[in-house]
Amino acid sequence: MKWIKFTERELDLFTVYCIMTGYLKNYRKNIGKNLKNFLLIYKNGISHSYRSKKEYDEFLNELKKRKPKVFKKILDKLSVQNKKLNKFLEYRKLDNLNDKQLLKFFTVFVNVYQNYFSLFTLPKYFGMVLNENDLSQKVKNKLKAVRGVADYEKIQKIFLPLFFKEVEKRKNVKSDLLYYALPEEIIDLLKNNKTIQRDILKDRKKLVLFLTVNGGKTKMLTGVRAKQVIKVNIKEEKIKIDDVKGNVANKGLVRGRVRLILRGDDLNNLDNKIVVAPMTSIKFVPYVKNIIGIITDEGGIACHAAIISRELNVPCVVGTKNATKILKNGNLVELDANNGIVKIIK
Repeated sequence: MKWIKFTERELDLFTVYCIMTGYLKNYRKNIGKNLKNFLLIYKNGISHSYRSKKEYDEFLNELKKRKPKVFKKILDKLSVQNKKLNKFLEYRKLDNLNDKQLLKFFTVFVNVYQNYFSLFTLPKYFGMVLNENDLSQKVKNKLKAVRGVADYEKIQKIFLPLFFKEVEKRKNVKSDLLYYALPEEIIDLLKNNKTIQRDILKDRKKLVLFLTVNGGKTKMLTGVRAKQVIKVNIKEEKIKIDDVKGNVANKGLVRGRVRLILRGDDLNNLDNKIVVAPMTSIKFVPYVKNIIGIITDEGGIACHAAIISRELNVPCVVGTKNATKILKNGNLVELDANNGIVKIIK
């Protein structure tokens, strides 16, 4: 099977697993079809997800047949799910819940979280097959309102620390390790007091691989076994030094210096820079007010970078696949977002 790179994100493993579950189990209720193949590598805090090229192409071709009103329905559903998710951000303490109540509370949260991702990720696919002219201003406004906010980042920052600290107090498992536990393991811990081995969680911090083939059971591997599967399945593509092309998300032509953003810690010194990232997200927003352009590896007209570039009115090219591999901090580049081309000047 040929795998192609789809996303690269700085995420916690718990959230990564919930995203994967949304892809594999919850797409059917929103689009009538689940993905059956999934390969994900989680290494040192970064998630690298891959799709089966054949299935990915078939999935996009299927979406091409859908009318824009289907896209709007997805956004409407996402708006409802956003409200459900945001209710968990209202909690300031959980010690008033007994163990049984905490278990029920967490089970409801996991269901909402996984269903949220099965809606939040679909506009990205639609954005790869739709043209901007297909979207009315009303739909664009809805897209900005419900997908431009990326509420899962607030969950990671506010709710998960609150919940994991509460579990730590009750079950003597360090809260920082619970970010590497699966929802089922946490449920088993709360319900049956089944211990999660600390060494296993520590191993997952370094490297863990999830592999699903043809809708079968998802395998989770760490250490040497994970490295073996990666070696067999993932082949590094040869990259031409000057080959940076993508899709126009917001038109314009500008020259400037590159600021490469791979982790949250890189979000500084962005003024008058051209931001280059796998993809932007809500955590970028406070830092990008004075940037002059955006280039991303991923995305289409419905991705976060496209939304924010239109809001800032800066040139933006998305879906280059290799910008973060070719462009370096300080490179002087010409970003031609009229034609989707990036040229290295110096």
